[in-house]
Amino acid sequence: MKFKNTFLPLLFVALIASPSLAQDTDQSFLEGFPDVPILAGVRGIDGESVFFDTPSGIIAEVKLLIEGGGDQVMNIYAESLTGLGWSCEKKPQSLLCARDKNRLIFIDTDPKVKNGRLILRLEPIK
Repeated sequence: MKFKNTFLPLLFVALIASPSLAQDTDQSFLEGFPDVPILAGVRGIDGESVFFDTPSGIIAEVKLLIEGGGDQVMNIYAESLTGLGWSCEKKPQSLLCARDKNRLIFIDTDPKVKNGRLILRLEPIK
């Protein structure tokens, strides 16, 4: 018991003190979507991202290549994003998440394909 109580603070200090570990933490989120974690088997398609800064907020869209079914990946995103303060609702072929004045929308472009694509869109809630 005493080992666990001393180990955790030391681990915390080691993580903060190590620039390479801190850098890896920053890379665990999708570029342009700082609150959307990169899951294993999910990657953005280079050159397929769009970002606009508007008076009402940021509008962004990225296409993701996924390993596994879109429904399975969206269920994992729903769980992960809920832990980050988003409120998520699963619908057929999509996942809608809202937080503050923003909405995330995941769309499964072809639910019959096992290794397919998702479109992720961020937009302000009007």
